[in-house]
Amino acid sequence: MFNLNSIVQKAQQLIDVNLQAPSSKSTSKAELFRQQFRLPESQNPVQEITAELSLRGKDDGNYRDREKERSQGTRYVGKLHLSEKFMCFSTQASSFAATASTTASASFTGQTHGAGPAGNGFTLPLCAVRKVERLHSQGYLFSLAITTSAAAGDAKAGGAPQKFIISLAGSRQQCERFCDALKKGLRAGMRDVENLKKVVAACYSEFHLADDSAKEKGAARESPDTGLGMVFRYPGDARKLRDKAKMRLWKEYMKENGRNATLIRQPTFHKLIRVGLPNRLRGEIWELSSGSFYLRLGQPDLYLDTLKEHSGKESLAIDEIEKDLNRSLPEYAGFQSEEGIGRLRRVLTAYSWTNPEVGYCQAMNIVVAALLM
Repeated sequence: MFNLNSIVQKAQQLIDVNLQAPSSKSTSKAELFRQQFRLPESQNPVQEITAELSLRGKDDGNYRDREKERSQGTRYVGKLHLSEKFMCFSTQASSFAATASTTASASFTGQTHGAGPAGNGFTLPLCAVRKVERLHSQGYLFSLAITTSAAAGDAKAGGAPQKFIISLAGSRQQCERFCDALKKGLRAGMRDVENLKKVVAACYSEFHLADDSAKEKGAARESPDTGLGMVFRYPGDARKLRDKAKMRLWKEYMKENGRNATLIRQPTFHKLIRVGLPNRLRGEIWELSSGSFYLRLGQPDLYLDTLKEHSGKESLAIDEIEKDLNRSLPEYAGFQSEEGIGRLRRVLTAYSWTNPEVGYCQAMNIVVAALLM
């Protein structure tokens, strides 16, 4: 007779990564940390502490009145993490055990494989923090009011700066250690402010949130490029996609919860993702969720510099790319034009030089073509 319980247990082990036996090849705590928050390879966990995130109510602008903030705003309890260039908060349990060493751990306490940043919280580049204030609080030893840079220094693009409160729940020694590391990171982050401005300037969310008065005066800047769909139409039925309604919902959400580099994930964020992304914000939200946005912060000019450096050079990969250019989604009008073919050529060529071990292989043109739309 077979043992039904053993079969059920085996099935659960295949489904739940928490029940799997530790593999022979352990994963470092730093790697698990980067996986959870989709951070660049250069980032490592510096500090970790239990904290409470307090977001103000719609009409509450007094951040020094702690009790009023707590009664009118929204609060989340979770873990606050600090790396060399990022401050991360999530209500979901960390992807590494609290008792894990900083060198090796195969213990997971949360499933984050392929799901992107989960839970309510944020991944905030320290270069996007404008000001940190210490608040008086009866409930916590340390309460910090964080003010972020609205539109990377362009106050006209988004109104009042974004603010929220982080209350640290730990011993005085833990809180002081975290604050010292935060102070050090903020000073170092000042060097990346210009990079942040370059990356944010290309985000459609900034254009979408520009003041209506500025648009009427003709002061609004030109819309950032959001793909070939702006020129050759996005795939699908526009009425069924309901992009205009989705854009309105995202605009309201980003007014209250930040955008691009300063976006805070609340339950509504996850709901809007499930409803479906509007085409003009699809690339930006994908970058934030995948972590490529934070890679660009480190090297905002990598793409153009790569093309410039290798301009006119030949390679086997480039020869293969040229053969496939006209076979990339030929039913889409954009790839029957020089503009679409040119974009496709440049992206594939830049990647071949950036990753010479792969260079180019068949079907990469199809993937890039879909992304370019």
